[in-house]
Amino acid sequence: MRIAVIGAGPGGLYTACLVKRLRPHDVVEVWEANAARDTFGFGVVFSDGALGGIEAADPALFEAVTAEFARWTRIDVHYRDRTQRNEGYGFAAVGRHTLLRLLQERCAGLGVRLHFGTRAPEVSRLRASHDLVVAADGVGSRTRARYAAAFGTERQEAGSRYMWLGTDRPFDALTFAVVETEHGPVQAHAYPYAPGRSTFIVEVGDAVWRAAGLRSAERRPADPVGDRDGIDEVARYFSGLLDGHALWGNRSYWGRFTAVRNRNWSHGNLVLLGDSAHTTHFSIGSGTKLAMEDGLALATALHEHRTVPEALAAYEAERRPAVERMQRTALTSLEWFENIDRCVGLPPDAFNAHLLTRSGRLSRDDLPAVDAEHVGRIRRRFADAA
Repeated sequence: MRIAVIGAGPGGLYTACLVKRLRPHDVVEVWEANAARDTFGFGVVFSDGALGGIEAADPALFEAVTAEFARWTRIDVHYRDRTQRNEGYGFAAVGRHTLLRLLQERCAGLGVRLHFGTRAPEVSRLRASHDLVVAADGVGSRTRARYAAAFGTERQEAGSRYMWLGTDRPFDALTFAVVETEHGPVQAHAYPYAPGRSTFIVEVGDAVWRAAGLRSAERRPADPVGDRDGIDEVARYFSGLLDGHALWGNRSYWGRFTAVRNRNWSHGNLVLLGDSAHTTHFSIGSGTKLAMEDGLALATALHEHRTVPEALAAYEAERRPAVERMQRTALTSLEWFENIDRCVGLPPDAFNAHLLTRSGRLSRDDLPAVDAEHVGRIRRRFADAA
């Protein structure tokens, strides 16, 4: 078979890698408009549960990636001058640039043909010259847009604004922080991904964003750093949390999260994968994980089924239920953060419990099993108050 992959993010590269590993005689090519070293994020986070599939699918890649991991077992919530520490969780993260480099090296070692700095040929030409075309070109997928009616694409923008940043503040936990400004609450999501390096995502409601005078950030000048004024303002809001450490951008501008859904994930011999097919809000940190799991499912389906239509049907049947469950969870989390002002004002213990259980994946009954000591403290405080 001849297989074309459009987009060399983690999902596209991982798909190419696994297909070539399972089907070494196939011709697998990847096209990416950006240069090999270009990347527009900072760290990629995985839960412990997400790593088992990677290990089973390609032990050599798993070993290379996990050697670079930052790991932690805690969620910290900074709220009203208190830090609530919640133990009993398991997370790992790696720099996005490092992950892409390792995936590129693994693909090259297996014989995948990589074309960087080269826009893919027109999709109709690829569909004619290849047995399968995989659209892994992200949330703004041109490939998906070309056949939007066939895929039944739905896009919905969130109300809040967010900016993806990096810092040399060495966080040692998945960290949520809320700052109450004169205009309203501003929140940050942060986690480590390398020694002295952390991802720092700031999110703000649209009304607060406008009242704070950040509207100039809607302009997108050709600046590799991004919205410098906006970054400086964020650094001012979170100066206490950053504790003198720097905050920097990488083409970082205020944007809105876009929820993407598709009624169909394939059209003939063209199939969607990762953010081209579906997106999940960053507050549950599952976008890259889902894209790589898509790649594993697609590679396995191609290996196990005799024809492309059979493989694509099996791929979607396996992945769609899991993805839709995650999207429902992510929507609940997104809505909680968009309406965070409903909880700002609660006592720190209550705010912490609301945040941990916001998505429904963890109930209040689950909390004692995760961190019995912390829940015991909460119960004693409520009993004392009563």
